[in-house]
Amino acid sequence: MLIRSLVFRLKDPLPNEANFLMEDFRLAVNNAIRLGVHSNVTSRFALTKLAYKDFRMEHPGMFAQHLVSAFEVAGSILKNHRRRLRRGLPSQVPFVRRLFMKAENQAYKLDRENGIIDLPIRAGLHIQLGLIVSDYHRRYLDDESLSLGSLTLLQDRVIVAIRKHPPKPYAHESILSLDTNERSLDGVLAKEDRITAIVRAEFPEVSVIQSVHHERRRRLQKKKSHDRRTAKRLCNNEGNREHHRIEYRLHEVANVVLAFADEHKSEIILEDLTGIRPRMGKRMNRRISIWPRRKLHRIIEYKAAWQGIPVIKVDPRYSSRKCPVCGRKQGSRKGTEFVCGCGWRADRHINASINLLQTAASKKAAGGLRFDPGAFQHDVVMVLCGSGKTVRPEPNGTSSMRAAV
Repeated sequence: MLIRSLVFRLKDPLPNEANFLMEDFRLAVNNAIRLGVHSNVTSRFALTKLAYKDFRMEHPGMFAQHLVSAFEVAGSILKNHRRRLRRGLPSQVPFVRRLFMKAENQAYKLDRENGIIDLPIRAGLHIQLGLIVSDYHRRYLDDESLSLGSLTLLQDRVIVAIRKHPPKPYAHESILSLDTNERSLDGVLAKEDRITAIVRAEFPEVSVIQSVHHERRRRLQKKKSHDRRTAKRLCNNEGNREHHRIEYRLHEVANVVLAFADEHKSEIILEDLTGIRPRMGKRMNRRISIWPRRKLHRIIEYKAAWQGIPVIKVDPRYSSRKCPVCGRKQGSRKGTEFVCGCGWRADRHINASINLLQTAASKKAAGGLRFDPGAFQHDVVMVLCGSGKTVRPEPNGTSSMRAAV
C-alpha cells in the first residue's frame, strides 16, 4: 500500500473542544509511554491489553478510538527509544511536548467535495473543521481510487494520509541511468542495448542555499552567544527555511526526471549510496555529509512507485574510476574527464552512469552495450532542468534565487 500525505490549512481557528482533545490525547500518550517503559512493552496491542480499561476511566471525555490511536503513537515512540538503547546511543525517557492528536480513518469523516472534516470528541459531541482546498488537493480528493488513511490534527493545520495499491510497473522500453552528483544528476538513455542520449538535471542552487544558511547560523551563534535560547530559536528558523527551500527544488528535479522517464517508458537506475562515510578533510566531510543525495533518491523512488515507473539501485563502487570498454580501474579521480589508455575518453559523470548501466545489465544477464571509444565528445547534452531553463520564483517570493523546473 502506497501512502502520501496531504497538508491542509484551516479556514477558521480551532474550537476549544479540539484544543481540549489534543491536550487529553497528549496526556494519554505520555502516560502510555511511562507505563511502557515501566512494564517493558512497546507494541500497541500489548499497551492496549495492559492499560485500556484504566485509561478509559482516566480519560472519560475521549472517544474510544482516539485512545487506541494514543497507544499506537506511544508504541512507535517506545520502539525508537529502545532501538537507540540497543545501539548504545544516549536516550532519555521520551516525552511528547507538541500539542497534537491522531485519528484513524474509522474515527473521522471527510467530505471530499466541500473539504469539511467531521471529528468526534466523545459520544454526542462532534466538531466540524473547514479546510482550505487548493487545485493540488483537488487532484487527489477527486480521485476515487484513493482511500483515506489516518488524520493528524495540529494547532494550525490538518494532515490527511491517502492510500492506494501500487500500480504495476510498465514494461520498460529504455533505461535511464543516473549518476548522482553534488550539483546535478548526469546520465545516459539507452534503448535496445545502445546509448541514444546524454541527459542532465542540474540543481546548483542547493549547494548555494546550504552555504548561505550555514554562514547565517554561524553569524547568529556568534552574535547571540550571550543568549543561547534566542540563538537556538533563530538557528532553528534558519534550518527550517533551508529545509523547505532545498526540498522544493529536489521535488522539482524529481518531477522533471520522472516525466522524462515516463515519456520514454524508461527504467531508472540509481546508485545505492547507503553507508557512505566521508574520510577527507573537515571542510569536505561537511560538504559530503549535508549533500542531500538520499533525500533526492527517496523522493524519486516514492514518486516513481506512485506512477508505476520501475526503479532499481546498483552498487556504485568504482563507477567513476572504471573504464567501461576495457575494465581498467584508475588509481584516483582527477579532473572532470575520464581518459583511459585504451582510447576511451568521456565526461567523468557520464562515464560513471555508463558503468552503472553495465552493472545493472550484468545483474539482469542482459547483453552488453554497444559504443565506440571516443564517443560522446560532440554529443549534445539534454538538460532536463537547470538555471538556463524557464523558471519560476520560490513560492514565498522572498528570494531572488530561482527554482529549477
